[in-house]
Amino acid sequence: MSDFVIDNPTAVAFEVSAETRTIRGLAVPYGVAASSDGQSWMFTKGTLVGSSVKLLASHDWSQAIGTVVLEDTDAGLMMVAKVARGAEGDRFLSLAEDGVYDGLSIGLSSDVKATLRAGVQHVKSGTVREVSLTPIPAFTSARVTSVAASAAPKEGTSMEKNETPAVEDPKGLAFSETISAAIAAGFASIGNPQGEGPEVVGAGHTLEVTEAAAYRFDGIRAEHDFSGDLIAFGRDHDAEAGARAMAFMSAEFGPSFVASGNVTALNPARPRPDMYVDERKFTTPFYDALYRGAITDMTPFIVPKFNASAGTVADHVEGIEPADGTFSATSQTITPTAVSGRVPITREVWDQGGNPQVSALIWNKMKYEYFRSLEAKAVAILTANAAAITDISLTTGAKDAALVNELEAALASLQFVAGGNTFDFAGTHVDLYKALAAAVDLNGRKLLPLYGPTNANGGARSKFRSLDVAGTEFVPAWSAGPTGIVSGNSWLLDSQAVHLWNSAPQRLEFQYRVAFVDLAIWGYVASAITDFAGVRQITYDPIV
Repeated sequence: MSDFVIDNPTAVAFEVSAETRTIRGLAVPYGVAASSDGQSWMFTKGTLVGSSVKLLASHDWSQAIGTVVLEDTDAGLMMVAKVARGAEGDRFLSLAEDGVYDGLSIGLSSDVKATLRAGVQHVKSGTVREVSLTPIPAFTSARVTSVAASAAPKEGTSMEKNETPAVEDPKGLAFSETISAAIAAGFASIGNPQGEGPEVVGAGHTLEVTEAAAYRFDGIRAEHDFSGDLIAFGRDHDAEAGARAMAFMSAEFGPSFVASGNVTALNPARPRPDMYVDERKFTTPFYDALYRGAITDMTPFIVPKFNASAGTVADHVEGIEPADGTFSATSQTITPTAVSGRVPITREVWDQGGNPQVSALIWNKMKYEYFRSLEAKAVAILTANAAAITDISLTTGAKDAALVNELEAALASLQFVAGGNTFDFAGTHVDLYKALAAAVDLNGRKLLPLYGPTNANGGARSKFRSLDVAGTEFVPAWSAGPTGIVSGNSWLLDSQAVHLWNSAPQRLEFQYRVAFVDLAIWGYVASAITDFAGVRQITYDPIV
């Protein structure tokens, strides 16, 4: 594991490629101070090395999700991470792509050499063990993993000297400083016989001795000798003796207990903006399957299409010219529409901002609702044209083997349509999805099992994220409608037959009023079915 981690203090230029399963970003900026456990660190080109570097999630070695290649540049240490295949890799690719895990933080070994100048540890050399994806904002270091005391050189020293760092007393004094203070006081406060501790408590507090002290100062020999322990620790580096002496002084120089109620005014509740809890987000399966590219305005565009042909090929009669064949094409005009939204923010809230920034939180919510509306539009184009779409009507109340067999028969029939079965997406209504997931044979054996499928025509992915029915992946789609709708619709699609285009959401800020600032969103969307033969509507009534 890494000995300590350092957060990236600067905005990260983050690039995610789901196709190549790579994540790129600036892991360590040069010439910029970063923080770790209350200390500032600065790196320059050539100071960091790393081999066999791993990609983790939030510095958790149990969540190793990829490998990292580092590149030393003038701007900083760049990283290219290759995310591993599998469910966890897929999840963090999505979180990075959606801007949830958009921070980078590095974990270093204990071989860091640094010199402290002007309150900043200037690193001379170090080894990178891992780079972590983190949801912590780029300028926040509240969740940085603690640095071991031995990893941080004191002012005016360098870790290159292999000096033994001072062990910190629980009250904040270095051990050597505590010894000096005790000697200077002539041990006056600990010179009483055992059981008579010094009265150094504040008003309203009491001192309670809960166990025998480690040392005696009344001439009677105790189990340990205080001065002997000090010498053993200072000269022989006896950690056990040092811990015993430190624990004794901590108990003698202060009260044993301070109830939390006594210091309420000193410990007020504090905000934790880094732990902001957002609304849980839905997936967008139809939008993801049907998105075809970007548009920039609402100018209609025309898609050419085949219309009809006849007599283009026939048996030939020797010496006679063949009859003329015919061919005609048509076109389909697609007209984009606009979507928009606005949230007025009072001038006071806008100017104050907050941490996290209120405007950023609202904008993130607007972007989520923008893509959620695109999911709804993808389903709406199908619903609006339901009368022109061929149905696969499953028997009302069918379940178990009868339901699975009926659906498989319908899928097999698709091999006899023009082009064969080219249907590659099935957005599934909740009632049909649950019935398929629960289907069993006469012996109670799952027909679409999660584990160890044997003699089965399909299966289920972990956590039932999708169901494989005879090679067709049925994806759960909340946007297909809630449970309990009679003949709930699922949609089986050839993704080349249904299309959706949209512009990137545009952020607009209007400050034309005194009392409010309007934060607005704007975008264009277009959708179309260009080949109705590539769409099937699956209707199913479970009679629940």
